[in-house]
This record gives sequence, structure tokens and C-alpha cells, in this order.
Amino acid sequence: MFKRIIYDDWTSIVPLISFWLTFGVFLAIVVRALLLKKTTVHHMENLPLEDGDNANTQLASK
Repeated sequence: MFKRIIYDDWTSIVPLISFWLTFGVFLAIVVRALLLKKTTVHHMENLPLEDGDNANTQLASK
């Protein structure tokens, strides 16, 4: 009798677990983004705009 109750009730737990897991990952990403240092943020926002001199020398040395 108890086995049937446990197996019938697991379908309502799975969506809750997946929601809280997704919410936890999203919250961790937001907290990490908010706690980044200003210098790191400035470096990351300028990455696509930096000159390619460093990238070319690194590729040539490989």
C-alpha cells in the first residue's frame, strides 16, 4: 500500500525540483554578475573592441 502512495506522488515533486534547481542556477549567475569587480567588468566589456595585436601574436606562436 505504501509503495503505491510513494510512486503515485513522485510526479508532483519532479516539477518542483526542476524549478528550484533552475531558479538556484539563475540566482547564482545573477549574484556572481553583481559581485564582479569593476576592473573585471571593464575588461570584459572591452574584449570585443580590443585591438587584435595580442590575438595575432598568440596565434602565430602556436
